[in-house]
Amino acid sequence: MRIVCISDTHMFHDALDLPEGDVLVHAGDLCGYGTLEEVAAFDAWLATLPHAHRIVIAGNHDWPFQRTPEEARATLRHAIYLQDSGVEIEGVRFWGSPWQPEFLDWAFNLPRGAPLVEKWALIPEGTDVVITHGPPFGYGDLCDNGQRVGCEDLLAALERVGACLHVSGHIHEGHGARCVGGLLLVNASICTSRYRPENPPVVVNLG
Repeated sequence: MRIVCISDTHMFHDALDLPEGDVLVHAGDLCGYGTLEEVAAFDAWLATLPHAHRIVIAGNHDWPFQRTPEEARATLRHAIYLQDSGVEIEGVRFWGSPWQPEFLDWAFNLPRGAPLVEKWALIPEGTDVVITHGPPFGYGDLCDNGQRVGCEDLLAALERVGACLHVSGHIHEGHGARCVGGLLLVNASICTSRYRPENPPVVVNLG
């Protein structure tokens, strides 16, 4: 299975030249300002793509999925939307969750500790691909100011479930892929820290 990973497109999706693949994964922040109109425009773009399967989670800019979730989900018609839920595609088990440790006054923020641990505990053991908006601590989470903002408890959950791939975004300057044992950690942010859509998609071949 060829998985094309993107995140943090912030309404610059029309500027992307995506490689071919079986599954397109978007790890959140499809919106700029966080409106249903932006979700509709993004969905219209998804409809033009050749990828057989498209999986989307929300990010901290994607307010409609928190404020008006029924309308947002109904608007996103050309993707599988995951929010603390999973889907199996051709034998590969995916799980998606939008939450991240508190980061300014944005959507899907939770305090560190028990509230996030409860969300990560929902990830079933045996999940192959975990998609979250925020990265785990120490991997793709280093901000320009030198601060790491990833979640320690997320990394522990990834080890518990035995995932082989984790896809995130959120920290634009953390773009890239890192390996920890048998786990590949991808920060797929398309936008740079200056909100320019200059980072390339990350392609992962499973199996």
